[in-house]
Amino acid sequence: MSLSLTGGRFKGAVLRTPSGQNLTRPTSGKVRQALFNILMDRIEGADFLDLYAGSGSVGLEALSRGCKQVTLVEHHPAAFKVLAGNCQLLLTRGADAKSLESIREDALKFAGRMFKQERRFDIVFADPPFSQDFSGLWEQMLPLLTNDGIGIVQFPTRNPPDFTGKADRVYAYGESSLAVFNTGHC
Repeated sequence: MSLSLTGGRFKGAVLRTPSGQNLTRPTSGKVRQALFNILMDRIEGADFLDLYAGSGSVGLEALSRGCKQVTLVEHHPAAFKVLAGNCQLLLTRGADAKSLESIREDALKFAGRMFKQERRFDIVFADPPFSQDFSGLWEQMLPLLTNDGIGIVQFPTRNPPDFTGKADRVYAYGESSLAVFNTGHC
């Protein structure tokens, strides 16, 4: 399966997704469009973290739309291999290698390590497998954000995590929803 970037410098670039396996659930074009409409005024020059990156569609879209630095974190070996290939595609189309970092690691372990290293991001996006327990996810993300950062969690509309009550806004798009948190309000 493949999907295309929907906007920015690399609009139309066709990304691969892991085939024949239920490793990832790529964020649909509709949800990505909505996400980047939410982030429209904050994306240019931002430092973006994509936890549970899968094929990298969200983080690579962020790079395409003007993020200064994008970090993509994926744990599964087959998904990470596809992610690395998608990163390479954008590099061959002129993306700056210094602006793109892909890391094969468990998302929450990575978050803990970044917290200890005091690394912060302007935008943190998390789209865990919908079968995963979301407990504690927002609490792991919050310390990774800059003082005026924004955190967004994609979750199954039918089974919202308990922390969505703390969100500044929740947007539903069919089976997927986005919980948006502004650190200035947390």
